[in-house]
Amino acid sequence: MVTKQEVAERAGVSTATVGRVISGKGYVSAEAREKVNAAVKELNYRTNKLASNLRKSKSNIIAVLVEDLLNPYYMHLVEAMVERAEQQDCIISMFAIKDRDVRKILDDLLSYRVCGIVNLAMFTCDFSWYDIFLEEGIRLINCTKSGPKVVVDYTEGMRQAMESFRRTGRKRPAFVAGIEEWLMPTDMRITYFQQNAEKYGFEYDSRRILCGNYPMEKAHNVGYELCRKLIASGVPFDSVFCLTDMMALGVLRALFDNGYKVPHDVSVIGCDDLDFTGFFIPALTTIQVDKKAEGYAYVDFILDEGVSEDTVRKIGTKLVERNSV
Repeated sequence: MVTKQEVAERAGVSTATVGRVISGKGYVSAEAREKVNAAVKELNYRTNKLASNLRKSKSNIIAVLVEDLLNPYYMHLVEAMVERAEQQDCIISMFAIKDRDVRKILDDLLSYRVCGIVNLAMFTCDFSWYDIFLEEGIRLINCTKSGPKVVVDYTEGMRQAMESFRRTGRKRPAFVAGIEEWLMPTDMRITYFQQNAEKYGFEYDSRRILCGNYPMEKAHNVGYELCRKLIASGVPFDSVFCLTDMMALGVLRALFDNGYKVPHDVSVIGCDDLDFTGFFIPALTTIQVDKKAEGYAYVDFILDEGVSEDTVRKIGTKLVERNSV
């Protein structure tokens, strides 16, 4: 590998000058800059980022914790994060959380000297050595109950979704939450539905709110099985809100398999506005999240040293109406 010293010798300048040209920081005369750039090109010099990371005591890697690698929503977020990170000369690295063995992963990330950790799991991961990460200058986003957070604000999207059900004469909406019961109070979509159902003239029945084992089980399977359970229970329903579009996919299949027509018999609304939901039959009405804005916000929070520990950035939502309502 070509070194800075070799570039300096070829250009006839000091290694400090080479460093300033490569980093873009500090004054360098136009003549010296031209010589260094020519030498870099001739020698095909590449920056040794590993050595740089070792000197800085932390790397340019942003770690992203993901539970459900099969849900395209997270892939959209990571794509946006990669785009934003490249602008800042950083790298995004995904880590799958299996069986919630978060402590070992965090311990490894501390050893890897990552510059930040973004938790996309559905639960916070409090841990006793939080202060160690702070001392090392590693920014944690959505990892603990404290610290900066990026929050998807579902209020407007849910308001529009419930108004859509009311406008089309639905009275008995079900909610396929899919997550475990202990997680339900932490999800804004579920709590909004519970707190506002009667306000929209719906017949609220807790039996129509179904929890499951997502993300330990695949979302479409959870949606399918919970919808089958709802049908078998005999509890009347005329519409279904689904926590994610992938759950809605399972719900649509379960309704079809049991002779229901959408939206004639049952209306269905999903959440996430994944790219392919417009190709469902019928095309899925869904709550849209600005996934690019969310992904960008995570990276900006990691890299902006001016962000305080109590900063919260909200990402708005809105309903995209299609044919399933």
